[in-house]
Amino acid sequence: EEIWSFPLGPGYGGPSVYGDEVFVLDRVKGEKDILRCIDLNSGEEKWNYGYEAAGELPYPGSRAVPTVEENYVWSVGPHGHFYCFDKEKQQPVWSVNILEEFNGELPNWGVSQSPFIYNNMVIIAPQTKETGVVAFDKLTGEVAWKSRPLTGYNFHVSPIVANYGGTDQVIMISPYDRNDSTKTNEVVGFDANTGEELWVYKGLKSFATISPPAAIDDTRLLLTDCSYDGNYKPVTIMLEITNEDGEFNVEEMFLTEEAGCKMHPGIVVNNHIYLNTNGRPNQLVCLDMDGNKIWGSGEDVNFEMGSLILVNGKLISQNGKNGDVHLIEPSPEGYKELGSASYFNSDKTQAWSPLAFSNGKLLARDLEKLVCIDFTK
Repeated sequence: EEIWSFPLGPGYGGPSVYGDEVFVLDRVKGEKDILRCIDLNSGEEKWNYGYEAAGELPYPGSRAVPTVEENYVWSVGPHGHFYCFDKEKQQPVWSVNILEEFNGELPNWGVSQSPFIYNNMVIIAPQTKETGVVAFDKLTGEVAWKSRPLTGYNFHVSPIVANYGGTDQVIMISPYDRNDSTKTNEVVGFDANTGEELWVYKGLKSFATISPPAAIDDTRLLLTDCSYDGNYKPVTIMLEITNEDGEFNVEEMFLTEEAGCKMHPGIVVNNHIYLNTNGRPNQLVCLDMDGNKIWGSGEDVNFEMGSLILVNGKLISQNGKNGDVHLIEPSPEGYKELGSASYFNSDKTQAWSPLAFSNGKLLARDLEKLVCIDFTK
């Protein structure tokens, strides 16, 4: 059942939940970004903060998911404005424009960076000619370290943090440019404490990466994409990352063109991989851990570019075209839907943003509103 809905401007920035508060970056088209804090239980807005961010982009609106801790929120706007907010004071602590600060250019569809916290640092990837990934002191905004520039061009994938070979590392994907042969693809691991390069992998031949990598465990990394090898076709790759006497080795466990997700990471449940793959049809697909396709949900269950998450052993998937929410039993035996419901009725719905789940409540959005759905009954 729908508990509440909150009107939003067009956009793709997903919500974050901390305690009983929801944080989402909204935007007034052409004018400004607005960080909103909404009560999880009532849907009432508790506070907001807007700042000028003039200009507009194709597919207008916010892109990224805020990162939240007990006292602070970090958020990146589509024009590169990176803010740290004090939740109690409801004011900025510090801010920087990551494009201006690191001599970058605005990507065609804007900046789509979701920051993450590591120890006392907040980490994002400006992807400019000067630097690839940057770690800031999370409370002062001072630069703690900068990585080397990435070999590709600035697109819309965010970095993650994972531990391989006993070393915490930041993993970032950089796509190649079909119109500029000097910009080549790479997946690279940087030491999370120093920014030093640890390893690089060149096999993800993607020119438009959006899906972030997914750390499966302390040896395996899952990559998925839908812009592979010069064309808009799917690919999914499993890497094994090991450390032998201080030297990192990266090996392909499999590479399959059977399935790939354009916007969201894959999910592993009971040694099977689930993806909202993009192609004909745009369906939920199950792969085994060797990359073999076990099943697809079929043309009648079309998820477009919607989000997929795992909650209490069940998959929740949102149809990226109409916003419908589906509850699914993950099983290698076939597609098993437990229920679905519609909460959005706009003819212009594009529900591409990540879902969030907390305290029995699912948060989902489209281009017009954020909806809170009760999953406890």
